[in-house]
Amino acid sequence: MQNVLDDGLLTLLHGATAPWLVLDAQQRLRACNPAAGQLLGEAAPVGMTLPIIPPGEWRGAPLPADMLPCLLDSRLFGLLPGPQANTLTAYRLVPLQDWHEQEQKRRQREHYLQILSDLAASGEKDRLHRLDIALAAGAAALGMEIAFVAQRKGAQLEIIACHAGDDLSRGKSLPLDLTYCERTLQNGQLLCLPDVLETALADSACYREFRFRAYIGVPLLVQGQIFGTLAFCASAPRAPFSSADTEFVQHLARWAAVVVERKLAADEAMQTQQAMEEQLGWLRLAGQVAQLGHWSYAPQDGQVSLSQEACRLLAVALRSLLPLVEVERRMLVQDRQRWRDALQHSLQQRTPLALEVRLRHGDSGYGWLALRAQVVERDGEPLLFGVLMDVTDAKESQQLIQYQASHDALTGCINRTLLFDRLGQEIRRAERLRQRFAVMFVDLDRFKQVNDRYGHAAGDKVLQTVADRLMALLRRSDTVARVGGDEFVLLIPQVGDELTLATLARKVEMAIDRPVRDETALYRVSASIGVALYPEDGDEPELLLRAADRKMYSDKSAIARVTEVVPPIRR
Repeated sequence: MQNVLDDGLLTLLHGATAPWLVLDAQQRLRACNPAAGQLLGEAAPVGMTLPIIPPGEWRGAPLPADMLPCLLDSRLFGLLPGPQANTLTAYRLVPLQDWHEQEQKRRQREHYLQILSDLAASGEKDRLHRLDIALAAGAAALGMEIAFVAQRKGAQLEIIACHAGDDLSRGKSLPLDLTYCERTLQNGQLLCLPDVLETALADSACYREFRFRAYIGVPLLVQGQIFGTLAFCASAPRAPFSSADTEFVQHLARWAAVVVERKLAADEAMQTQQAMEEQLGWLRLAGQVAQLGHWSYAPQDGQVSLSQEACRLLAVALRSLLPLVEVERRMLVQDRQRWRDALQHSLQQRTPLALEVRLRHGDSGYGWLALRAQVVERDGEPLLFGVLMDVTDAKESQQLIQYQASHDALTGCINRTLLFDRLGQEIRRAERLRQRFAVMFVDLDRFKQVNDRYGHAAGDKVLQTVADRLMALLRRSDTVARVGGDEFVLLIPQVGDELTLATLARKVEMAIDRPVRDETALYRVSASIGVALYPEDGDEPELLLRAADRKMYSDKSAIARVTEVVPPIRR
């Protein structure tokens, strides 16, 4: 009998408009309401054990502490725990797929850009070794086994730098017609082959010779001419390359071209200047494509150097140098000290800087900016070099999922989960200050008749109107929660006396008694109210709600309320 749904869980499933389901202790699906059934489809029949992802294996963005991630039929959901009965627990179902995919793409792009920033700031003097490091980092990021930079010499391809096993080494020459690079050089553009066997190159000499199934390569331009290629290969097929993958390879090719150009130039001073301009060029392009700006800060003179994209993100006029205080003025006051502490710690300890701050947008709005940097040496002095990017969309997506997980979608009231949290906070506050507070349980009478006679649209209109009236009636410090189909709970802190509370209860009754009007009809419902007081009726959230619910039912049985549904207005 422990796995039999009790009346409370049945009421929740039948009354809730949000998707809810019930699991037993073994995480088997026991029941779900229509909204959850529509989301799950046939992917989760009753009796199925849901594939909950253990916390240690979750690789997505951070979730609310009590949310359980679940992967069903390649779709991600979050499960937020609700009421319990014996071994059964009700969970609210929250789709995570779109949010998770967007977060994964953002994190992938940020990872690629961090690799480029690290390479640009590298202090390695050996240019060929720098290429080897870059190829190793690129191969690991793309999930490929082999990477190389090669120069075209007639019908041969000479390896300049590589990350590979025993088959390739620096200085080795390969016949050009035995490589996929031949097609890359012929077309003069990026070539992506996630699976060679699904292309016309399945019968090519390169596949017969090396058995490479996946390939991505791009021409390497040095001084405006095609010098060779930068390429990555793998023996196994892979998923199609994303736009972030191709952009990363193209930016890496530009960086590699700068390194090769430095190596080939005769005049060291001219090499340094030319490479600097080239580096700034691809960094500027990277910033424009990915909305990423780069910056540097010299503590000796207090000046910040900004790229064109960085100026746009900071909403400052385009100029190469800006005093640090001018940058700080654009941050919200609450974030400035945190930024200064992180900046000083990075410079003093020579550690990377990673911080997110808010920037003022107009008179009242703000956006989020992520800053990443590390300390390098320039002329024997420390220089902080890094990137910045707008992460406002990601922050808003995170806030939206947190809001949806804690609020009723129909009325905007907080849900039962957040109500219990606030009740716990209020109990601790009232205990510390030795104050009283009230919990008012409100049940709508004759709401079912409105739903049955006029449909769910009319019922939704009544619920939304009642919620709006309650929130308008209460103080800013009070809380309105929707805990069931037609049930609301009001949390009233700092209650003075019973007369004040009775007056408030009467105002609640009068607000609900007023007819609800839409375009064609008037709907009239009333309320039964039960009030519990802390600490008289309990010192735990569950006890207070139970006491208020019990008094509400006493009120319902003691007072015969005259309620009616007014027929549609004939026009």
